Amino acid sequence: MVQTVYPTTNGMKNTNKRYLTKITVPKNQHKNPEVLRVILHKDFTQIDFGYVAPWIYIKGGWIHIAPYSHLRVQGTENRYKLLEAQHIAIAPEQHHFESNEDWKVFTLIFEPIPIEECIIDIIEEENPDENDFNVYGIQLAEVKAISLFD
Repeated sequence: MVQTVYPTTNGMKNTNKRYLTKITVPKNQHKNPEVLRVILHKDFTQIDFGYVAPWIYIKGGWIHIAPYSHLRVQGTENRYKLLEAQHIAIAPEQHHFESNEDWKVFTLIFEPIPIEECIIDIIEEENPDENDFNVYGIQLAEVKAISLFD
């Protein structure tokens, strides 16, 4: 479970910073789900997504995320496992949409990756089909410390 960290009130400097990155997703990637934001922290990596229910289903279909989803930093063999999913079901559970006009914003929390500029892949399935939430080649740049208070 990710713990919310608040600034200290005793005048000491808060060293538990979060880092927001500028993201660039290659144009050949599908836009559903869309990567909205990446936050790096010494204890976790947070990725926020937006998903629009497909028009091809009368009730919008369903979504979930595989529990063995992970991140990979390109140029390494390290896998950073999924720690927590917020506002999305973890397989085999499913979130069913009510219509094909529904949408969902969800967050995946992974083990921490290095707090530096890099390129990451989000892997739900190693051998994906068009329904899996794999996104390759997300460039993280301009890593800047920010204050976020939940």
